[in-house]
Parts: sequence; C-alpha cells; structure tokens
Amino acid sequence: MLRRAIRSVLSQTFPDFRLCVYDNASGDETAVVVEEFRKKDSRVEYFCRPKNIGMTPNFVDGANRVETPFFSFLADDDLMLPHFLETALSGFQRHPEAALSILPTLLMSPSGLILYVTNLHWPEGLVLPPGGMLSTLHLGNPGLQAMLIRKAVWDEFGGFDEATDPSGEYDFDLRVMARLPVVVSKEPGAIQVMHHGAFTATAGLNHVWPCVPRIIDKVAQNTDLPPAIRQQAVEKMTRWLKQGLLRLGVMKSISRGEWANAQRVADILMREFPQSRAVRSIRWATAVSRMLPGSPFIVRALFALRTGEKIMRNLGLLWEFRAYSRFLRASTLAASRVNLPSAVCRASEDGGAAHRLHDSRSARKIFS
Repeated sequence: MLRRAIRSVLSQTFPDFRLCVYDNASGDETAVVVEEFRKKDSRVEYFCRPKNIGMTPNFVDGANRVETPFFSFLADDDLMLPHFLETALSGFQRHPEAALSILPTLLMSPSGLILYVTNLHWPEGLVLPPGGMLSTLHLGNPGLQAMLIRKAVWDEFGGFDEATDPSGEYDFDLRVMARLPVVVSKEPGAIQVMHHGAFTATAGLNHVWPCVPRIIDKVAQNTDLPPAIRQQAVEKMTRWLKQGLLRLGVMKSISRGEWANAQRVADILMREFPQSRAVRSIRWATAVSRMLPGSPFIVRALFALRTGEKIMRNLGLLWEFRAYSRFLRASTLAASRVNLPSAVCRASEDGGAAHRLHDSRSARKIFS
C-alpha cells in the first residue's frame, strides 16, 4: 500500500515538506511507484539501498540524513491524516520548548475496524518531564506514526539504541520524556493498519527479550529521574516484562506447537522470577501442554476470545471515530486505482477532503 501512504503525505494541509522514501532493497515495484509520484511532485525523493540493512537501521539512517528542523516516520502500510503536520507544528509553535509533538494514532484493521487509539487518556497540552515518561508507562506507548520529532533532539539522544532493537522506539521515547517536555494534541494524526503481516501484529518474543531488560537497566541508571520515579518505572516495566514473556513467549509458542521455545521461555521466567508461585506453575503447565494434543487449538481459541473482547470494548470508539474508518476505506480504494493521475490528489481536492474530515460531525463530537 505504498501508493496509499505516499498519497496521504502529499495530501497534508501543511504543504512545505520533503517526502523521502528509503527503499530497503525491497526488489519490488517500489521504485516504479515512487517515480510516478516524483514526476508529478518535486517534494518526493527516493533512495534505494544496495542491500537490505534491516528495518530499524533503515529508519535510523533515514532520520540521520534529515536536513529539516522536524521529521516523522511512516511505514509504507500506514497513513498520515490530512491535518497531522499542521496540528503537530502548531503544538511546537505554542510550546517551542517541546522535544516531541504527539498526536493520537488510530490502530485499525484493513476494513476500518477500530482496535485501539493511542494517547486517548494522556493529558493534553505541554507535558513536563517526567510526565511523558510516566504516561508512556501507565497509559501506553504513543507510537511513531503520529509523532513529529525535533531533529536536534534526535541528534542529542543518538536516535534509537540498537541494543534495544526492536523496541528502540520505546526506549527512545522514555529517554527523551524523562528529561524534556512534550506537547500532546487530541486530534488523531495517523492510522496504523494492523494486517496479518504488519510488524506490530507479528510481534514475538524478541519484542520483550532481551531488549526490555536492557531498557529497564537504562531506566534504573538514569540519574535525570528522582529515585522514587526510577523505582516506580522499573517495577512497572518488570511487570510488563513478565506479562510479555508469558504472552509472547509461552502462550504464542504453545499456540504454534513450538514446544522447545515455550519451554525455553518458561525457564527464562523461572530464572528471572524465581520467587513467583505463578511462574513455577507456568513451567509445569508448559510441560503438561506438550503432552496434550489439543493444547495449541485451545490457546488459539483463547487468543481469539481475547481479540473479540477487545473489539466489543471498542464499539464506542468505532462509532466515535467512524469518519476515520471511512477515510481509510476511501484512501485504500483510491490508491488501488490503475490510473495514477486519478489517484493522486490535486491540491484543491486535498484541501476539500481534509476539511470535510476535520469538520465532520463525529470529529466535532470528539474534539469540541
């Protein structure tokens, strides 16, 4: 859906930007698609790597090459909403001391079903340190899709730490927000599409082990934080580590019949949390599950029930954000057209579509 992603950026109500596409030696039609847009819009630039260097290094190198005061990331299967840049920059204008300007991201299925909305319960406006870090820990990670980053801050903090990959984004957010203020808006800025092949949807054990213990160690040694805040953060992340090992390591492995991996993670849990009675039970239950032929099916059914429960809880969000669900479906349809000129928004069309979305009745209900 590269066409859809590029089109969403070119449809911004704030027009003064560069759109740099970093092709990580994909070997597909990326170059052709980008060239079609580049011929029609001088803001589009294309860089192709001679070999695949991995997703995070591709992101980091792209950010290191930025020559503008601000930048943002966008994966090829996600979308920027029309007012993202305008709203994020207005946050920086109101609060020039802010390191990041953060808007909510709508996590949706390809059909437009709302799965989650980031930052929904964050405080609005300027959030002083370490408030942003505490909000990330207790209310959820804001994500990169609707975050505008000050380039000077990226350089100061050294970007993503490879030692915490693939959770370097989370580590970066915590390090920045522990020391610097951020500005938060309640107007959604992006849509992250959660299809089966999406990076977040395929999250596995490597998203918590060994990267999360490394992040915990960095927080524990962060002298910018008061000791009480450090202890609170470490305790919260340790609980998250325990839950992540159980869910992504043990339960997912059992659901796939990967018994050796499930047992290995159960052993890690036992080593890291030896005093936990629940962990000892997990080790025993993992061994028993291996002998029960129906165990993977039962665990998959439990995951399906959990997903269904989340969808039921989000029915209210689906109604409130229905305008954005329609926007996703319309954007997907437009990007799938064979005739490129009809799929590329002209400036007048972009403005009209953006203002219709921004001024819709459901949007007024949310943001008034």
